Amino acid sequence: MSTEGEQFPRHAIEDIAYLSRSANRIRILDALTSGPHSRREMEGITGVSRTTLDRIVNELEERGWAERTTDGDYVATATGTHLVGELMPFIDSVTAIRQLGDAVAWLPEDELSIGLHHFKDAFVRRPAQGDPIETGEYYIELLRETDEFRVLTNLAAPGPVGRELRDRVVTGKMTAECVITRDVVELTREASVRRSRWREMLQAGADVFAHSGPIPCNMYVFDDKVLIKKGGPKPIDDAYGVPIQSENESVVSWGHGLIDDYRAAAIRADAETFSGGRLTGSSE
Repeated sequence: MSTEGEQFPRHAIEDIAYLSRSANRIRILDALTSGPHSRREMEGITGVSRTTLDRIVNELEERGWAERTTDGDYVATATGTHLVGELMPFIDSVTAIRQLGDAVAWLPEDELSIGLHHFKDAFVRRPAQGDPIETGEYYIELLRETDEFRVLTNLAAPGPVGRELRDRVVTGKMTAECVITRDVVELTREASVRRSRWREMLQAGADVFAHSGPIPCNMYVFDDKVLIKKGGPKPIDDAYGVPIQSENESVVSWGHGLIDDYRAAAIRADAETFSGGRLTGSSE
């Protein structure tokens, strides 16, 4: 029982410490949550030696986290099951933080409706020798393999990427939905080549929306792959070259949801928008 006003109850810290000191303890308790198993079965499932397994199972039983069934097998108790259910996402979150490093700050905290544990397999794709051209080539490669492309951004695509995006849409090989800031619209209007590309994409069926406010990050969804770059009210110098990448289903779903939210608050653009026409459409 914790002392009144105690911020970190001693017994809770001790339980966490007991499990965290041994990956085998976590591995065995997690396996026991899947149903009753004999000790011999547990050896095969966990790869833990019989001597170590016997000792840990006995400890888990003493703590009330595992129990023996009438058939002589072992299974996690409700307490043990809940404990593992809370611990595993925490471990995955720590894994994500270590994996992403400082880039974890690029994730929009106020807009993050999923846990960091969903990013445990994400990574920061840094180009070799810091060469942003390599990342541009990677984006072109992704576009050539993509059927459905969606983006939320305050960055204008580099020339080669913009050309590939235009070609894929105009030839009907890919659908595109772009939520861009009004700053990108204005920047595009000033460059005839970019202006022509956007007009052609719109005429080919691309959906483009202009958002008047800031966006929380630069989000690119290539079918089932999400890339996230630094966000901010102004373009970031290294934003073209360093994305976080994830193929986790929950991250992909969250990415689509974030784009949906900002699209709903944006105004639909048309071909005339990029020829100096006013944004007079309605938000979705």
